[in-house]
Amino acid sequence: MTDAIYWYASIFFWLFLTGIGLPPVPEEAGILYAASVNALHSEVWWSLAWAACGLGIIAADCVLYGVGWRWGPKLFEYRWVQKVLSAERRQRLEGHFTQHGMKLLILSRFLPPVRTGVFLIAGATRYSFLKFLVADLIYAVVGVGLFFFCGTWILGLIHRFESTALVVGALLVMGYGLYMYYRLLRRREPNGASEAPTSILQGPGGSAPAGEPVKNPAAAVAAQKEALTVFESK
Repeated sequence: MTDAIYWYASIFFWLFLTGIGLPPVPEEAGILYAASVNALHSEVWWSLAWAACGLGIIAADCVLYGVGWRWGPKLFEYRWVQKVLSAERRQRLEGHFTQHGMKLLILSRFLPPVRTGVFLIAGATRYSFLKFLVADLIYAVVGVGLFFFCGTWILGLIHRFESTALVVGALLVMGYGLYMYYRLLRRREPNGASEAPTSILQGPGGSAPAGEPVKNPAAAVAAQKEALTVFESK
């Protein structure tokens, strides 16, 4: 039982660390690792290994959401964040996010190049944490389950034949499959969104005429009176 706990912990931390980008390895590789542990170690229960995968992924996503919530729009000014999420890609994602928040959260789970940025944007825009968590749970059940059980079946089949050449060949095929899967998803990254003229994180911008102050207190008071008149008339 003690050995099994170590295996569960290794699965959780693998998925958690890769989920936040340390190291920058697709989390699908971590799910296949969990599948191999389950297939090769009889003391590891598939249900707990699957749960460890899902919890590791959800914990990592919540950390990214919290980082976005804590630092808000200023987060995207940091150079290390811009390396992960360029301004152009962020605007494209924001254009989709305002219209299809829940759908984009679920779809981004299958798009390694953009999912980290989507989770940061979700936190920075104060997107509903409950909806964010529901989208993560859906993937933890459906997406993780798909990778986990397919990997377990393949590795169990390999282990039954106990052929070193077969194991090496299968690992190479699975690695190549992950690489092609990553490339396919990268090409299917959401495109064609009508880019917002300004970032939804920063709000509308503008320019003041030459020689005029950026802020006009008198105009602000007049606008406030006009707004009060409209509300009182309703």
